[in-house]
Amino acid sequence: MLTRRSLLRVTAGGAVGAGLAAAGVLYEDQGLRYKVEEHLGLHPGPDLTLPGSGARVVNGAFKSRFMKAQVGYAYSLPPKAAPGGIVLSLYGKGCDQETVFDWLHLPDVAAYVGAPLVIASANGGPDSYWHKRANGTDAHAMLIEEFVPLLIEHLGRLPLVLYGFSMGGYGALLAAERAASPNGGNLFSAVAAASPALWTEPGETAPGAFDSPADFYANDVFTSVQALRSLQARLDCGEEDPFYGATRELSALMT
Repeated sequence: MLTRRSLLRVTAGGAVGAGLAAAGVLYEDQGLRYKVEEHLGLHPGPDLTLPGSGARVVNGAFKSRFMKAQVGYAYSLPPKAAPGGIVLSLYGKGCDQETVFDWLHLPDVAAYVGAPLVIASANGGPDSYWHKRANGTDAHAMLIEEFVPLLIEHLGRLPLVLYGFSMGGYGALLAAERAASPNGGNLFSAVAAASPALWTEPGETAPGAFDSPADFYANDVFTSVQALRSLQARLDCGEEDPFYGATRELSALMT
């Protein structure tokens, strides 16, 4: 049985798979997929850790008009190749932009399968749930209108994909839906979410996730789920996870 922590690390591999597709790298070699899953503990045998990749992590900050504060960010550079795509990573409640590097070690997962991906994350606050809040902050707008342009300025125009877990999984799905254009295009090529913080009714939500029932419905990922059908999308959630029911319902609507 996978723990919640293990599941989040497993889905990091899913994010890399989404990134590979977005970067135009064919993921047809099932041997590579097997190696990732084996080392993340999905196959019989001892759980192993991935070797350090030596990926260089760049840290910085910018003044955000949407967060009304300095926003810290970090992104990793592939250790042995030019970047082929960017995985924009959204973290869970109580975490920050360093989580995908210090805990999930997503750059090491990417390097292990030879995926030349940049892993990027910005600080959207510990409990913003990645949408506009009554206090005037807007972590979603910060990501799309400030952080993505910053990444393009630093790295050039590369394929973009979204990855998030828990609070960030919800935020990644919301961002993917809102980036869809009427003609079927999207800023992002793929989205992967692990144990996304999803609820079907405002009365079910965690304290502080939304400011009101109206705020819940204004930021409901179920309403615009059809926008995800044009993307490569992956959802991961364990059966004993509190978000399992809502995640399964969203998954059914995506097909």
